[in-house]
Amino acid sequence: TDDFLAIKETKERNKLAAMKLLIIMTYYTFLTKQEYAPIVLTQMLQLTLQHGICDESCTALADASFLLLQLKDVDGSKHLAELALILLEKLQANKYLPRVYSSIYAGVFCWYNHLKQSEKWLWQGYQEGLLIGDIEFAFVNATASLQNRFLYGAQLTLLEQDIELCRKRMIEYGQASQFAICSPLQHAVSKLVYFTGDPLSETDNIIRKKETSELSLTKTNFMLDASIYFYFCIVEYIFGNYDSAADKTEERWIMEKECSRTSKYYGSTAFYDCLICVAMARKSKKEKWVTLAKSTRSKVKEFATFGENNCDHKCLLLQAEILDVEGNVEDASSCYDAAIDAAEKSGFVNEQAIASERAGDFYLRHGDTRSFHYYNKARDLYHQWGALAKADHLYKSTPS
Repeated sequence: TDDFLAIKETKERNKLAAMKLLIIMTYYTFLTKQEYAPIVLTQMLQLTLQHGICDESCTALADASFLLLQLKDVDGSKHLAELALILLEKLQANKYLPRVYSSIYAGVFCWYNHLKQSEKWLWQGYQEGLLIGDIEFAFVNATASLQNRFLYGAQLTLLEQDIELCRKRMIEYGQASQFAICSPLQHAVSKLVYFTGDPLSETDNIIRKKETSELSLTKTNFMLDASIYFYFCIVEYIFGNYDSAADKTEERWIMEKECSRTSKYYGSTAFYDCLICVAMARKSKKEKWVTLAKSTRSKVKEFATFGENNCDHKCLLLQAEILDVEGNVEDASSCYDAAIDAAEKSGFVNEQAIASERAGDFYLRHGDTRSFHYYNKARDLYHQWGALAKADHLYKSTPS
């Protein structure tokens, strides 16, 4: 670190111009041609080492740290991220703060720190971006903050208000791409709060039309498509619509084969994939779903090796679900309780609710009256999360 920071600051105009051009190229390769990102970043780092540091070096380090994490080099990623932040402060390169923060606090630190810990910094990146005129990365930070709040179970009615406020500002500033990425998140929140299941409900019909419209427009932009499929499948799973969740999950897997980058959401994608696979294994009795469940669980376990605050409770719930499918009742029972406790400890009220509901299902299948306790606990937790529609759905669909 000291050796790198001791590198002189370059004043060569042609090299500075090249770095500015490469910054633009890096952003668009990440969005469209991910396989070219390492080439562009290597060029930026070589220019920095050969000709000197500059403000643009901060973004090169931040983006490289994100790339290393995709390659599972966690230690190398941490080192470059910390170096990027030190250099950002040393050079007072505030014009790149929103971009650096989006790579580090949305793309790197969330992998091994609790999602909540990045919220303050992402919001700072948003505010600083608006202040200095980096509108695009201001809203990249805002979107990441809103997504993280959903993933760790922030109160949904408050989240809904902030999503609506951000979307209005996105329209004001002409940020169509971030507006589109936020749309499926907004629809997911709305469904969890307001959906009634009544075919005559005007609110339900509006939500369904928006979902249908979004799903029909996929396969145009990977980041947008991943967001649409991800949130749709989460909500379908939570409401027990396992067939539609499984169909869209399989469609997303096909889509991901054509991309060099996948959208992992810090292990949450694999977590819900596994839950959906287990649900389908119970429903269809097909071995394929058990195999897929074990495969996706292994991905969550990888995240847990360096992001235990976000993933320990996920691993425990998946273990309980797979043990139950395999007929290991005694061990499954203790794993459900461990998952509920771990989710509470980590502050994931949403996934604590899901774990409690799955425990209720488990005991109900085995004719155990303890199911009532777990269903009541799940309803209380869904209410606490703000998922009022889901709490009502659970009340109507389970014994009390």
